[in-house]
Amino acid sequence: MKQKSIGSKFIVIGCLSLAGIVCAIVLVRLIAPPDRGHETISAVPTNVYKTPTPATNPVLTKVVLPAPIPVAGSKENGGSPLSAFPWFQSHPFNVTQSSGGFAWTAEDGKDTNVIRQLAHNELEYQRMVGENNTIYRRQLVYHPEGFAVLVQQALQSGQGIQQLTLPALDGQELQVVVTKTDFENGGEQGVLYGKLPGDPTSMVTVAFVNGREAFTVISHQNQTYLQAEAREPGEILVKKIDPNTYGAGVCGNQ
Repeated sequence: MKQKSIGSKFIVIGCLSLAGIVCAIVLVRLIAPPDRGHETISAVPTNVYKTPTPATNPVLTKVVLPAPIPVAGSKENGGSPLSAFPWFQSHPFNVTQSSGGFAWTAEDGKDTNVIRQLAHNELEYQRMVGENNTIYRRQLVYHPEGFAVLVQQALQSGQGIQQLTLPALDGQELQVVVTKTDFENGGEQGVLYGKLPGDPTSMVTVAFVNGREAFTVISHQNQTYLQAEAREPGEILVKKIDPNTYGAGVCGNQ
C-alpha cells in the first residue's frame, strides 16, 4: 500500500460510466474540532450526473457539497467562539441493534428534537434541519473500534485490505470490495476506495482521522445513495440521501 502525505484535506476525483457518463467528485474535509466547536467531516459527492432514464430510474441532478460548519474561533466564524449547546453529550442514545463492530440507535434523526441532541451548536442544528428536505433518513450509529484499527492490523500483518464493512440503516451492513488505499501516520488516518460487489460502476469512499469517520456510497444499479458524517469519535451519522436534491437544497444552489 502506497503511503503519501494526506494532510487535513483529501480531494478524490472519480469518473464512472453508467448509461452514458457519470462523473463524481468527492471532497473530504478532515479537521479535528476544538472543544465543542464543530466542522462536519464528510465524504460527499459534489457533482453527480446521470443521463435521462425512464421514470422508474430517476435522473440524478447536480449535487453541491454543503458548506462546512465554522469551528470555534476559526476565521470562517470571524474569530469568535461558536457557542456549543450546554446539554451536548457523546453517545446520547441507547443501542437498539448491534452487529459486528456497529451499534444502531432508534431515534428519528430528522426529528428536530433529536437533531437538538445531535448538533454541537446552533449553526450545525440549522444546517441539519435544512438538510432534512434533501434526505430520507438520518440515524446515529456507533463504531467504537473504528476503521483505523482495521487498517493498523492489516499494516502490522503485512496484508492489504481487500474488503470492508460499512453500516447502512436499521442494522443493515454493506460489504465493500476495496480497490485502493491511502494511509498516513501508521494507519491513524487515511482514505479507502472501493465498489459494491457485483456493481463495477458503484463508488465507495471512506475517510478517517483521529477516530472520526465519514463515507459515501453511490450505486445507481442498486439505487443506494448513502452519505455518512462524523459526529464524535466512534459516532457516525448515516443518511439515506435524495440524489436529486441533496447538496443543492442545503446550499440553496441549483
